[in-house]
Amino acid sequence: MKNIIVREYLESLTERDELDYLFPILLEVMDFKIISTAKDTKGLPQYGKDVIAVGRDRDGITKRFYFEVKGGADRHVTTTTYNKTDGIRESIIEAKDRPYRDSSHPEFNTLPVKIVLVHNGIIHANVKETFDGFIEREFPKQREKKQGFFAKLVGRKKSSSVAEFEFERWDIYALTELFTHHLFNEYLLTDDEAVKHFKKVLVLINTPRNNYSDYFLLVNSVFNKAGTYASMGERKKLLFFETLNLISFIVYSYSKEADNREAARRCMPYSVLKLWRWILENGIEKDKKVIEQFKKHLRLFTTMLQDYITVTLPVATLKHGIWAPTGGRYEQVGYPVRIYDYLCSLVLHFAFQENKYAAENTEHLIKVLNGNQEGLRPLLDNHSIPICLVLDYFISCGHKEDAKTFLHSCIAAIVVGYRTYKRLPDGRNNIETVLRYIVSRRKSIYYEEKTSHLMAILCDYLAVLDMEDVYKEFQAFITEIQVDLGIFVPFTDEQIKTHLPEATYTHELSLFGQELHEEGYQSEIRLDESFEDYKKKRLAGSEFDYQYRTVGAGFPELITLAHVYLKTPFFPNFWKGGLKT
Repeated sequence: MKNIIVREYLESLTERDELDYLFPILLEVMDFKIISTAKDTKGLPQYGKDVIAVGRDRDGITKRFYFEVKGGADRHVTTTTYNKTDGIRESIIEAKDRPYRDSSHPEFNTLPVKIVLVHNGIIHANVKETFDGFIEREFPKQREKKQGFFAKLVGRKKSSSVAEFEFERWDIYALTELFTHHLFNEYLLTDDEAVKHFKKVLVLINTPRNNYSDYFLLVNSVFNKAGTYASMGERKKLLFFETLNLISFIVYSYSKEADNREAARRCMPYSVLKLWRWILENGIEKDKKVIEQFKKHLRLFTTMLQDYITVTLPVATLKHGIWAPTGGRYEQVGYPVRIYDYLCSLVLHFAFQENKYAAENTEHLIKVLNGNQEGLRPLLDNHSIPICLVLDYFISCGHKEDAKTFLHSCIAAIVVGYRTYKRLPDGRNNIETVLRYIVSRRKSIYYEEKTSHLMAILCDYLAVLDMEDVYKEFQAFITEIQVDLGIFVPFTDEQIKTHLPEATYTHELSLFGQELHEEGYQSEIRLDESFEDYKKKRLAGSEFDYQYRTVGAGFPELITLAHVYLKTPFFPNFWKGGLKT
């Protein structure tokens, strides 16, 4: 059963790039030392050497391995793939004829060579005889191995000549055995429960209304089996990281294949944040090997995010581009929620770029806001998260007027929503409660509108942006509707010990583990009649100051990702630095 699951997954890799990504992972856990991959030489002739590695063969001899990887439309050995230009026959000949030298690796240039054809398919019967004849002629040692037993029987002496090259073919069945034994068996296919979740991830990842619980449970099971870093051997450490890469890669690949990247966007941040928390828990954020492995996992996430934005941005920047025409009455809620979700993804994408404040990025953000301005209606208190992201981005790149325009529109939408429908953003962040009220005009007892940290944050940004006129109007409105304002301030590590004595985590660990509720408190905000008094009071100092190990390790963007993905509102130190120019 396990082999069938693995084989079906490998057969589903319809793109050559997918096999190019997975195959080096397999080699690493098989103790091969990778010299170069297809990604390293992308755009250059590879001469039958997609992956070059050094490893110990089954005969115990260390060799140079030239792996020629054929996937996608070329995964089967047919008369076409065998004979065509840059096909199998030509690639194997080029692998022999074109030497590869690397003096930076001791003895590399003197090691014997084995050429391996890797393909996640089969060889067709009508080409097998031709292929076998070609291999026997090009690799005479292969014939000696086949004839060895017969030669012993008849007393024939073996040739003393040793061929320079050897050849091997790893088809779908060989790859299935290798992946099952070396990679899948350690974490993914260890018990019935893990097998069940893995199968469901493969089958259901793109089904409508999937809550992706099997993905989350599968990732959790990997961490449960891993234990602590100190208890893991070197091979188990490598398998642990690569298994997480594999799971995320599966989700990303299947999302791309279905041309619906939403599954990847919803799932992949979970493993990134969980892995980083695990690294912090084990105190290994300064271990260079660990950080290299983490960067590899993070690159897969940022690649997905870049792909998601690249595919969606041309539509998102259109007039009402994020509106769903078939959404019906739900779009009164769905449209704003979708816009704010998209803004989070867009600004996150900028944050992970080297030049995140590039003029092109700012232009894209403005186009998305302008095209979808009718939907910019805050409906939930935690819509403060995308609003903070957009405001901070504009402020940080010097677009103060754009920040003011956006902030004013957010406040105006709240006022209009109340004047028209007696609706305020729900403080419990329950989308179902908001939807029910909008559709039926009946407000649930669970609809929270007496307190708001969103409006408190907006008032603080009015101070940051020196918008006195808007402050006075908003202050009068808040006084009229009698809403209590508060900012969420997290506990420091010492406060956690005092208020949550049974807790075994620090503030930083809690930030990467769940949405924060009891791990902090609401700091009450009172609006002064004088704008200058309010501005001076609110921008002086900070209620919260924390030295994040994550920042020290060079990953400040992960803190933003944690706020976005786990829905924890930003803390006062996010905006209290004033204007960043």
